[in-house]
Amino acid sequence: MEKVKIDKDLCIGCGACAALCPKTFEIGDDMLAEVIDDEVNDEVKEVAENCPTEAIKIEKEDEDK
Repeated sequence: MEKVKIDKDLCIGCGACAALCPKTFEIGDDMLAEVIDDEVNDEVKEVAENCPTEAIKIEKEDEDK
């Protein structure tokens, strides 16, 4: 299973992810992106590929846990 995460050290808060995937991302009080639904789909993958700072990470979760 894959999960989406934000690397806050890389995020510049441009808001493209929140504008394109508002069910998955929002801009938080710190003016950086936050994940509100970590489910990965094709739309989320496309937004991650186009993040200007590569702050959106799609990670595989161990299913053996």
